[in-house]
Amino acid sequence: MAGEWLPQAVLPWILASVMLAMGLSLTARDFTRVLQHPRRVALGLGLQMLALPVLAWVLVLLLPLPPMAAAGLLLVALVPGGATSNMFSYLVQGDLALSVSLTAIAAMLVPFTLPLIMGWNFQLLGLAAEGFALPYWSTVGQLLLVTVVPVTLGMALRLWLGDRTAQAWLPVVKVFTGVAMVGIVVALFVAYHQRLPALVSLETLAVLLLCMSAMAMGYRASRQFGLPRESSRAITVEVGVQNAGVAMMVAFAILQLPALGLLPLLYGLLMNVPVFLWVFYCLWRDRQLVAVAERS
Repeated sequence: MAGEWLPQAVLPWILASVMLAMGLSLTARDFTRVLQHPRRVALGLGLQMLALPVLAWVLVLLLPLPPMAAAGLLLVALVPGGATSNMFSYLVQGDLALSVSLTAIAAMLVPFTLPLIMGWNFQLLGLAAEGFALPYWSTVGQLLLVTVVPVTLGMALRLWLGDRTAQAWLPVVKVFTGVAMVGIVVALFVAYHQRLPALVSLETLAVLLLCMSAMAMGYRASRQFGLPRESSRAITVEVGVQNAGVAMMVAFAILQLPALGLLPLLYGLLMNVPVFLWVFYCLWRDRQLVAVAERS
């Protein structure tokens, strides 16, 4: 059955190809920006790596979710942003360099932080007593293989090809990996749609609340710290848009627990709704500002 082998055999390869494409778009200069604007990067990472998991726990405590759905929501909050967040940052005319830097740094950290914190979450939810466990070093190794290693290979490939050749191939690679990622999400939806929560359900509410409240938190915090508009928009997207593919890989391929992967799958589908609304609002707001400037 496709629902059994697809996430275990195909999903890790597609994730690796997405991360390879990200590496192909990175240069050493992107990481030097961390030194140029450490406050922006520290705020973005702090919100994504620390505040977002706390926010997910607040929702778990407020909503009477089943333990496995609660674990899935917490898992989503622990994964990094991905190529999707970079795409949305570009659409809202945010600070793309900041977005890519945050994604890359988070991707380097998550293989070590996710297994540890998720293990604690299993214990707090009472799932560890039922035999649910995330083997730390095995999980670290598998996550490194689909995140850090492909990003590093992509950067090395860019050096070997040269910037001009890499830039010429990058749009094609991004389209291919984007279509592949969308394709596997659709395939998983088809395979598991009968087991997904109903559209009107607590799980749907939890997913939408996580995305919207995370974006609101990212925007308010970045504006409170006086960051430029472009940086605020990038942080808003990075905190609100998580890489559901990594969460699904942990659930489907590493733990082989489809029930744990259903909420990340639902998140991967529904998070596009509030994010696209944010994109449309930003574009409308920019047009309003241009119109005001032209009249004055």
